[in-house]
Amino acid sequence: MKDNSAQWFEYDWPLDGAMARFGADMALIDADRAARPLLMYVSCQSRSEKRETLSAIERSIASGVKDKLIKKLGALYAGYIEIDAQMQYYFYIHDAEEFERGETIAEKTPLMDCTAGLADEPDWLTYKTLLYPDAAKLQTELNRDHIALMKKHGDCISAVRRVTFTVYFPTESIMLNFAEAARKAGFAYAGPNYSPERELAYGADIVRLSSLKKADVDALTTRVINLAAQYGGELGEWSAPIVDRGGPLNAI
Repeated sequence: MKDNSAQWFEYDWPLDGAMARFGADMALIDADRAARPLLMYVSCQSRSEKRETLSAIERSIASGVKDKLIKKLGALYAGYIEIDAQMQYYFYIHDAEEFERGETIAEKTPLMDCTAGLADEPDWLTYKTLLYPDAAKLQTELNRDHIALMKKHGDCISAVRRVTFTVYFPTESIMLNFAEAARKAGFAYAGPNYSPERELAYGADIVRLSSLKKADVDALTTRVINLAAQYGGELGEWSAPIVDRGGPLNAI
């Protein structure tokens, strides 16, 4: 799904009540949008009513459609969403004639139901708001790496333990206001964490009991990031003790 000039970022995020896999070419955030004001979206869905996810063959077929649209139309591939047994691709194109050609390519796809749609989108709103990851979405992949490291060190991720989130702010007073808001939101304030080397130097450690299942950690980091943003702050890191069946070990 990638080319040599693209900067792809892939992440999990809920959509319409189900967990979906997103991908976005982050290099397009600064691209010239004027020449490609139209969004073409192509959906390829399994024909099997019983299938909950795409098979390897179906995923390959859908990827072939995407590759053909890029090659035949010169369509600018912005990203994708894979949800249940469906793959959705998003492209920016020049004009309606390109869309008509793309629609024909999609509809001729064998073994899957592929359809195409068109939207007038000179501001690339779908790319900017749906596909391109914000801070909370970027954090979910950092969470994946951190959890994998802890599992490598013998952690039982289903065990509930104290998880500490260190959040940074521009001033001490703002940090304390955040700490109170976090307390009201169900977190415990564990104290300040001053880091003069950081641009936002005034940190607060807040704590919540949680497992390290990725869905649980993602939900917490998203809450922390969104709450911190209201005070001009940002999540720096989170840590937790490694827990095996015998009890806690060292924090990572």
